[in-house]
Amino acid sequence: MSQLDTLWEYQNTELELAKLNKEMKSSPAYQKRSKLYKLLVEQQEIIKKYEADIDEHSKSIAVMESQIEELLHDYELENSELSAMESDEEVTAPELTEARKSIEKLVGRINGLNKELAKVIEWCEGISEQITNTYSKAGRAKKDYDAVRTVCDAEKDSFAPKLEVLQKKLEEQKAKIPPELMKRYETLKKNYATPIAKVVNGQCGGCYMMLSSVQEKRVAAGNAVIQCENCGRLLFM
Repeated sequence: MSQLDTLWEYQNTELELAKLNKEMKSSPAYQKRSKLYKLLVEQQEIIKKYEADIDEHSKSIAVMESQIEELLHDYELENSELSAMESDEEVTAPELTEARKSIEKLVGRINGLNKELAKVIEWCEGISEQITNTYSKAGRAKKDYDAVRTVCDAEKDSFAPKLEVLQKKLEEQKAKIPPELMKRYETLKKNYATPIAKVVNGQCGGCYMMLSSVQEKRVAAGNAVIQCENCGRLLFM
C-alpha cells in the first residue's frame, strides 16, 4: 500500500469519526445541554456586569455622602455665625443678607446632592433585584443543565466504544504516514474538509476541474505526491 493509499484511508477514518461525533452532538439532549450552557454563561456575564455597575455606583454614593457630610458641617457653622450676627447690633443688613444667601446656597447644594443620592440608591436597589432574579433564573437553568448532562453522559458512553475504535485506527494509520506528508495534509485541512481528492474521469474530486493529461499521468504513476493545479488538494488515484 502506497503512502497516498494510507493517507486516503486516514482521511476516510477522519470523516467517519467526524460523522459519528456529529451524530452524537445532534441528539435532543445534547442540543438542550448546549442551549442551557449558553444560557448559564450569559447569566453569569449579566451578573458580573451588574455587580461591576453596583460597585461603581457604590463608590459614587460614598463620595456624595462625604460631600453632604462636609456641606452639613459648613451649614451648621454658617448658621451659628448667622445667629451670632443677628444678635450683633453692629452687623449691617447687607451683611445679614449675604450670610443668608450663603446658607441658602448650601441648602440648595445639600438638597441637590440628596436627590442625586436618592436616585443612585434607587438604581442600585433595582439592579440588586435584577441580580436576585438573574441568580434565580441561573439556578433553575443549572438544575436543568445537571439533569440533561446526565443523559448526555449516558449517550456519550454508548458512543465511546465506536469512538475509541476509530481513534485507535487513526493513530495506527497516522504512524504509517511520513511526517512531511502529514504536515501538508494538515495544512490543507485548514481550508478543506477533504485535503486529499480522488481523481475520477480525469477530474479532481475536490473542485471538479479537469486535469491536464500530463498531470493525470503523473498521478496515475504514483511516483510523487501531486497537487491539483486549481485547488491545491493532494490527488489520489
